[in-house]
Amino acid sequence: MPFGYHENSYIPATTNKLISGVPMDSKLLLATLMKKVGTFGMSTFESRLIFQKSVYFLQRFGIKLGYSFSWYIYGPYSSELTDVGFELAPKFGEIEEIELDSETQSKLDSFLSFLGGKKDDSKWLEALASEHFLRTVLYMPKEEVIEFVKKKQPYFEDKMCREAWKKLEEIELVS
Repeated sequence: MPFGYHENSYIPATTNKLISGVPMDSKLLLATLMKKVGTFGMSTFESRLIFQKSVYFLQRFGIKLGYSFSWYIYGPYSSELTDVGFELAPKFGEIEEIELDSETQSKLDSFLSFLGGKKDDSKWLEALASEHFLRTVLYMPKEEVIEFVKKKQPYFEDKMCREAWKKLEEIELVS
């Protein structure tokens, strides 16, 4: 079979490698990353929020997926990513992972280490991503960022917002 994709899927017909850091299909790379992160889902609001914030940070860790994010009610949001997520969801279990090159794997490992045991915590991811976006895209000062995020959602308390900022500072995602 010539290079291509099986009918109605993202499973490559002849290769499953990332070539020189460039994915054969960015959706396939996205699916592979989400399988490795282990949090993909589109069936609930919380799962979609985790998906959005995970991809936001995967890109901040240097994995080039090509999604643009803008500010929305729950922090950085990409409508294009949502569309792709809904496209992938019905076939997600059938998608074969591609082999990541060592650079991409290292970036993924750094991302997973950053999240620790909180990769399923939508509120934590929302606080982290919101603070990061407000500081690095809108250039708000630290105290304004923390106050804005605390007021944004009733479940954000000062302690959580400051812990999120500290976590971002630890790996130099904000200063």
